[in-house]
Amino acid sequence: MEGNDPIKLHELLSRPYFQDAEIIASQKALERPVKWVHIMEVAKVGQLLNGCELILSTGIGWHDEEETSLAFLRELIENDAAGLCIELGIYTERPSGRMTELALQHDFPLILFHKEVKYVDITRDLHTYFINRHHLMVTSLDQLTDEFNRILLSGKGLTSLLRLLHDKTKKQISFIPIDNTAIFIPPLPKEVQKNKLAHLQLLKSQDYGGNSKTCAVRPIDVMNQTCADLVMEGEHDLNEFDILALDRCATAVAQEWMRTMYLEERKRYKENGWVKEWLDGKLKESEIREFFPSHRPDASIGLFSVCVFEIDRKTLRSPEFETLLIQRMIVARSLFERIGIVIIPTLSQQHLIFVLAHLKEGNRWIEMVRRTIGKLQKTDKSGGTAIFSGIKGVGTAEAEMTQLHRSYVTALEAIHIQKTVGTLPTPFYNELHVYRLISSLEKSGQLYALVQDYLGSLLPYDREKNTQLLKTLKVYLQLSCAKQETAKELFIVRQTLYHRLNKISELMGDDFTSPEKRLMIELALFAYEYLYGPIT
Repeated sequence: MEGNDPIKLHELLSRPYFQDAEIIASQKALERPVKWVHIMEVAKVGQLLNGCELILSTGIGWHDEEETSLAFLRELIENDAAGLCIELGIYTERPSGRMTELALQHDFPLILFHKEVKYVDITRDLHTYFINRHHLMVTSLDQLTDEFNRILLSGKGLTSLLRLLHDKTKKQISFIPIDNTAIFIPPLPKEVQKNKLAHLQLLKSQDYGGNSKTCAVRPIDVMNQTCADLVMEGEHDLNEFDILALDRCATAVAQEWMRTMYLEERKRYKENGWVKEWLDGKLKESEIREFFPSHRPDASIGLFSVCVFEIDRKTLRSPEFETLLIQRMIVARSLFERIGIVIIPTLSQQHLIFVLAHLKEGNRWIEMVRRTIGKLQKTDKSGGTAIFSGIKGVGTAEAEMTQLHRSYVTALEAIHIQKTVGTLPTPFYNELHVYRLISSLEKSGQLYALVQDYLGSLLPYDREKNTQLLKTLKVYLQLSCAKQETAKELFIVRQTLYHRLNKISELMGDDFTSPEKRLMIELALFAYEYLYGPIT
């Protein structure tokens, strides 16, 4: 008997101590699995059993009344005990007809000892048998692990790992990637595959995650991201060896999946030199199309945009940087593809650049990309090296692939602006709003003049008198000129606010709240903070 197979009752009954025993059991009852043997003399056993225990008893706790003995037997049956051994003579006579009938009705075995036996000898013998069988199972598992490792080292691939698991367990094995074609060992007809996938998806939605006595599901996690499910199914209950073999195969599959993804990502990374020319607007559409099919056919691409991450120079100089970068790009590719975006990464000096090829057009792309960037930042926290946590910028979305340089320029502009005003929670050029105008004014040399033209009269007065007129003006305009709310926000009494507003009117003119002038003053306040920092 193989150490991998569950121990059945009929195996134990062939042991020497059971040679003279009377067996009352159907053929089905003799096939019951046994995991342990336990001496039990109490009548209430429900909370004391885990299932599959062979119970040894003299009947001292339940033999006096037939109803008590029946209740005892029912509890054993309900708690999935493997069988009941009774020593006859001293404490109990032969089980009643009703007790025997109940046992046969539920295919529950009764083993009767007509001669005095030492239960301590039986338990010692069976425990030794269990331990030896467990040792055989552990040895088989170690051998299986060695075979998994040999397959990994030989490069024979994922299917060989799955086929070995099937050969050792004789169970149906399914490998179900999140974004790829499922593999079934042994193969199944297309219609059966479709039904099985639907059924497994339904099972996974349950609280138990698809796991049952006949089915076990193991997620394949790579870089803290679930990329697939490994499933084992049997016509009968899965045994301990099946479950442990599945666990070891899942580890091997994750290693193989990681190796394959790493090699593929490294190859892409080495081949992506052409992307820089695309970003610089130096490639024609026909040239772009020559490169692009290796990533994804572009017929379904709706929009193109660029996401730029600025990486710390210390991180760039790390000897492990390339390995870490490729690992993080594997995670990034998985996360972006889940929202319908294909990424084409490249590294340019201090910038990690993702070309985002949107498979569908839509107004919600900014929010989806925002959430995905947030998930990438969490990988920095778990991985300990910051690649996605520095300043970042996302450019405009372009419908024409030849106009990608526009998105690249605006992504860099978003980074430039943040270096002045501080990191923004939404680093999208589309959401920079007034800062886009301020940046243009800075480049044209008009930004300082704007501040002086509209705030110049307040600045020297504030410096000399320390009156906080500039802050008062900012809060007053932000709160739509509501005086009560402004006083509350500034923690001053209304009389003090009236005095400050009168002084502002005196210095800036009574028309400082007129629509046109107010618009320019508010722009000048943003410009002041852009040049000198927050107004406090």
